[in-house]
Amino acid sequence: MIRWERQQDGNWLGLSGELLVATVAKDAAEKEQWLWTITALKRPKGWRKGAGHRSSWIDARRAADEYWERWLEEAALRPDVMRLASRSVVKERKSRPRKHGAKADD
Repeated sequence: MIRWERQQDGNWLGLSGELLVATVAKDAAEKEQWLWTITALKRPKGWRKGAGHRSSWIDARRAADEYWERWLEEAALRPDVMRLASRSVVKERKSRPRKHGAKADD
């Protein structure tokens, strides 16, 4: 979850603990738009960039929060999926020789 702090200039800083992970700022080129940016992560392959425009600061904050949540879920699942996959391969390799060895003894 991102903790948002409003700055004196009206922009927002999003923090996770003490780490700055997101910003929401009025777009200088598009006065009616707010630009949200996720700053502290590497995008997973195939993901859109962690930035976009919204018509209000609250919508921009929501978009950043949603992106951050998705990233946290992806980052949390990846080690578990890889661990499960590697265990599956090891079990498959171990089980094959035993089956062949048991048949050879009969």
